[in-house]
Amino acid sequence: MKIESRRNYKFLIAIAFASLFIFAIATALLFVFRKMYLENKVENKTYFMILFAIFVYGIIVNLIYTYTKYTKKIILDEHKISFGKSDYRWENVKEIMLTGKKSFGFFNSQIEATTITFEDNSRRYIFDDIFSNGWEIKSFIKNVIVDKNENKAPIENVILEKDIQKEIFYTYAGNPIFSFRGIMMWSLIIFFLYLGFSSGEKMSLSKKLYVFIPISLFWFLANAYSTDYFEVSKNYLVVKNHYFFWKKNIFRLTDIEEVVFETYSKQANILRVITKDFKRKLYRAGTLKDSTWLELKHDLEKKNIIVRNECI
Repeated sequence: MKIESRRNYKFLIAIAFASLFIFAIATALLFVFRKMYLENKVENKTYFMILFAIFVYGIIVNLIYTYTKYTKKIILDEHKISFGKSDYRWENVKEIMLTGKKSFGFFNSQIEATTITFEDNSRRYIFDDIFSNGWEIKSFIKNVIVDKNENKAPIENVILEKDIQKEIFYTYAGNPIFSFRGIMMWSLIIFFLYLGFSSGEKMSLSKKLYVFIPISLFWFLANAYSTDYFEVSKNYLVVKNHYFFWKKNIFRLTDIEEVVFETYSKQANILRVITKDFKRKLYRAGTLKDSTWLELKHDLEKKNIIVRNECI
């Protein structure tokens, strides 16, 4: 059996968009410098605009180079794994780590990856987000190479609502209104409302609604998206959302390979669920306190779930 990698075009589009955005900033700075130079308004500190633009162009080159380096086609079977034109025999592998974060790009962004260490201590990485079938590659390596079993297609066991009706759940949630996330969301919506309806007769009611509703709706959705919370029973992990009441994702604890607590910059803390077949789901839970996250970690670990805490 042979597995071939497939590029994740969503990730490629994100890389392309980021590159174009920062390219536009650097180019705009050079145009501003050129205009100042022609008008004889250049000062010593103005030359920093050129240095900054060169630095930004360097970031773009590094981003493209890094993406190209790690998106070489991967082909693997029972005997070897190939990265582009380089072949490696499995018997020359020293260690395989199927989960964990690795640096990607100029700013060392931490991305989930498979790390393969060879006998000469060289390493190759397979980043989850780069390939759309990264989970399939991981499953093959785990089943065939690590466990020496036959690689079987995962069985999709659908979990029905009736399956969890007799379960006793403990809830790990924050307050959707009075948590930091809730206060930030509703206070700004109220502020928008105040600005809109305190403008006297300058705007008609229809114009006020036309301005207020889209801004408030966007702000609500951006924050409500990050208000997931969790319920845990003896056998299941359930993910719900404070505002999107129809959302309910259910996992059997026996189907979970690992759980990761992580965050990106100033965003809400995230719970990443990695299943036995290495598919992954991310849930943003901005209302939970650190103490609640730690309680959740303790409960999951008691149920023999591996929890990787990267942010609390």
